[in-house]
Amino acid sequence: MKNISKIIDSINESIGKIFSWLAYVLLFVVLFEVFSSKIFDKPKIWSFELSYIIYAVLFLMGFGYTLKNNGHVRIDIFYDRFSKKTQGIIDVVTFFLFFIPFVGLAVVYSWVFMMQSWQILEHSQSAWAPPIYLFKTFMPIAFFLLFLQGVSELIKSIYKIKGEK
Repeated sequence: MKNISKIIDSINESIGKIFSWLAYVLLFVVLFEVFSSKIFDKPKIWSFELSYIIYAVLFLMGFGYTLKNNGHVRIDIFYDRFSKKTQGIIDVVTFFLFFIPFVGLAVVYSWVFMMQSWQILEHSQSAWAPPIYLFKTFMPIAFFLLFLQGVSELIKSIYKIKGEK
């Protein structure tokens, strides 16, 4: 089970690092728009829309990476005071009560959402009209990677309960 957790961790770590490069692409697109609209007074139709699409993909594909690196919001006021074993028990219980239902539904519904978009080859309703179905493909992938990382965290919690690292 430790190997499964390590594989999932390495997948999400790699994907997080690869997609983090989109931050530089996003920076370039935003700077381009600022210069073209504010300095040259020639705004581009595509740059605003491209910037929020890039940001959304960056955000989505960081789900699993963020969970792996313990970056999601959590109220640690009480949690940090508990023993490792109690923390592990809390993590296992909350995994089954909250994580699986929420992320499971997110995978299913984002898959349906994506398939509907692909069926009609959905495009944005702007003048630029980029294909939205390509972007929506990242949604179920991101939630599935988040689910896998949740499984990895569950495995780690079980070892925490056992007193192992």
